[in-house]
Amino acid sequence: MNNSNDSKRGLYRRDLLRGAAVAGLGIATGAYGAPRRPPSSRRCGKLGGRTTRTSRSEPMNQTRPAFMNLTRILFILVCATALSAAERPNVILMMADDLGYETLSANGGTPYKTPHLDKLAANGMRFTNCVSQPLCTPTRVKIMTGRYNFRNYKTFGILDRREKTFGHVMRDAGYKTCIVGKWQLGRDRKLPGHFGFDEYCLWWLEKKSPRYGNVGELIQNGKVLPGKKGEYGPNVVSEFMLDFISRNKEGPFFCYYPMILTHSPFVPTPDTDKDAPKGSNLDLMVDMVAYTDKIVGKVVAHLDKLGLRENTVILYTGDNGTHRGVVGAKVGKHDWPGAKGSNMSEMGMRVPLVVNYPAGGVSGKVLDDPIDFSDMLPTFAELGGAKVPKGVTIDGHSFAGRLTGRKDYKPRGWAYVSYYGKSRGPATHFARDLRYKLYEGDYLYDFHEDPAHAKPIDPATADPVARDARKKLSAVLKQMKAQFAEGDKYTGVATKLLATKPGISAGKSKNKGGNKGKGKNRKNDSR
Repeated sequence: MNNSNDSKRGLYRRDLLRGAAVAGLGIATGAYGAPRRPPSSRRCGKLGGRTTRTSRSEPMNQTRPAFMNLTRILFILVCATALSAAERPNVILMMADDLGYETLSANGGTPYKTPHLDKLAANGMRFTNCVSQPLCTPTRVKIMTGRYNFRNYKTFGILDRREKTFGHVMRDAGYKTCIVGKWQLGRDRKLPGHFGFDEYCLWWLEKKSPRYGNVGELIQNGKVLPGKKGEYGPNVVSEFMLDFISRNKEGPFFCYYPMILTHSPFVPTPDTDKDAPKGSNLDLMVDMVAYTDKIVGKVVAHLDKLGLRENTVILYTGDNGTHRGVVGAKVGKHDWPGAKGSNMSEMGMRVPLVVNYPAGGVSGKVLDDPIDFSDMLPTFAELGGAKVPKGVTIDGHSFAGRLTGRKDYKPRGWAYVSYYGKSRGPATHFARDLRYKLYEGDYLYDFHEDPAHAKPIDPATADPVARDARKKLSAVLKQMKAQFAEGDKYTGVATKLLATKPGISAGKSKNKGGNKGKGKNRKNDSR
């Protein structure tokens, strides 16, 4: 397909909707003058499945013009509504497992190569300040519900059954919904449906089986898929999603793809050179990222084939930083070691975010807007004309206006993270803006110059910009602390706010080597 022509067609359809609305307003206000009697047997439109006709012999009384105007308005509004429903975008969210900011070559990361994602970014949007949680379950709970962890995070590997997810939101709005890839949110085949998904193909829904080669125990719509020799897990689940898209091409559809890649163990992909030495964790991670990029390219090609590319929003991100056993990558002048589980560096929780939506009309933008994972649910709701859950505190800020180029759109001014590690123990809290990050305990960092958070900024020697940032972010933390203390009426979750010192976290790895490991797989990191 020709993306340029597709965009033009999308713009034409939006202009048609606007024209219909203007026409309706014009008729209602008499802007088009007095209605003329139509010629004999002129077809005016279909109402209630019948074609209406008029005749010259019909009397034209005082009430007839008003009735005809009302009929025309109703016809236009019906048509506009139908077009609007048809134009609601499809949405595909892909979230790689243990994949940090540095793994996208468009972000300046080396030695990674991601041509398909780089192309999506070049023709769409690349966000440079997207913040996840430092670990798997806290991130997944947050992104699916649009809520901060202090409201609903119970324990590792669980999503509270009382929660409403973006699956519910989109399904209730008339979307066909699908989730494929990694689950790890409760061991029950009924849970994906309970949380709003019509169909699924998932790993770790009942038990943790091998995730890559010779996959077994994938569960697809309630049935176990037996593993086959030579089968590659990421291919199985991604092919199911493509089939789902084909079966629901009339749309709209919502696909959530929490990927199996690129989590450890670091093993060759089907595309890894079999004759080459096994290499380091970094070498294998490069291959795994390349295969992730290949899957993204496969999804895009499938949308092109079906003629769905223009009106589909594609989002790609990671759930937390890269595995701590991966060292040697860089972002520009800065070393960028894997720091999954760390709450005290950019490497632990800054992740790539690429968004591509041709019909939105925004292309080639690099944006520093703070994006928090709680923002996904309200963004999808706005794009799909859906309603957010009632009686539930939603913390996210919709960035749909950014994706559609709306001139009145205002990005959020800050992002907030509360992190608990694997259990609801002592927590770490911070707020950040476009350059500075302030932790509970008054530790301020310039993450542009100090992404590893090696040295907090001394209040006594801070420049005016840093002092102003400290003041504003301190107010954010105070605001969040008050909400945290109140708990959440919906779930009843509330935990006493405890500050921790930098470098100490409930989710800190037990490996003595930390980021200085020699690249060996760590058996205890199975999250």
